[in-house]
Amino acid sequence: MYTETCHPSDSVCPCPDEVPPKTQPSLLSLILLPPRAIAASLQGAADIFRKTLEGVYSDSCLPCHDKHEDCCEIPETCCPSPYVCKIQWIGCPGDSLKYHVQVTNTGKIQREFNLIAVPFPCSDEAVKVTPNKKTLAPDETLKAVVSFTIPESFGGGHYLTRIKVAGAYEQYIVVSLYVKPHQSCCCVIEQGEIPKRIKAHHWYHHFQCEEPCFDPVIPEPRDPNPTPTPPRPGSDDLTTRNTRRKEG
Repeated sequence: MYTETCHPSDSVCPCPDEVPPKTQPSLLSLILLPPRAIAASLQGAADIFRKTLEGVYSDSCLPCHDKHEDCCEIPETCCPSPYVCKIQWIGCPGDSLKYHVQVTNTGKIQREFNLIAVPFPCSDEAVKVTPNKKTLAPDETLKAVVSFTIPESFGGGHYLTRIKVAGAYEQYIVVSLYVKPHQSCCCVIEQGEIPKRIKAHHWYHHFQCEEPCFDPVIPEPRDPNPTPTPPRPGSDDLTTRNTRRKEG
């Protein structure tokens, strides 16, 4: 028969090591707290200073620093210039000038494009654009010719104007025209007798000679018996009538 045994009522179980009760910090501990905190702060600061000099921290934007640019900034973009092309012409009064322009619709919708020529300052003269208007589908192109004949009133100056390219917004083609003075647009030639030069022979010839610099112009020979021009139809009758009138 199994018999259960148990400790008598007056027995005591063994207890673990006793833990000292929690007490309030002493006055001395409170007095030593500030210097201890300062010492810990100084030790931490020295460690941070050492790690910074050794390059342990990787809290910098290396690509920016390599390029000597501002780091960790929000990137900004610039607006494109509205002046997209420049036509440079040089000529004299009366010259006719031409230039080709091509405009392409890179948008996603159909749009009308207008090329509007602005007159030259202090003048009613303006370049001509042909054609100057077209409705373009996406990726469609307008090919135009800009032409201008320099008037006689333009002389010896620099003239500037522009052409508006109006689609979704306005862009500009600058037209720069240099007009030469009238004197610079004329070639003056003076000619008299054929000039001559002195040509020296070799030293053992002991003389020199004179020869023309250019060959003279030989006029074309005239035909002593020119071929008569055939009369026009009906001219014989008219000649006969005139002869009869004189004889009468």
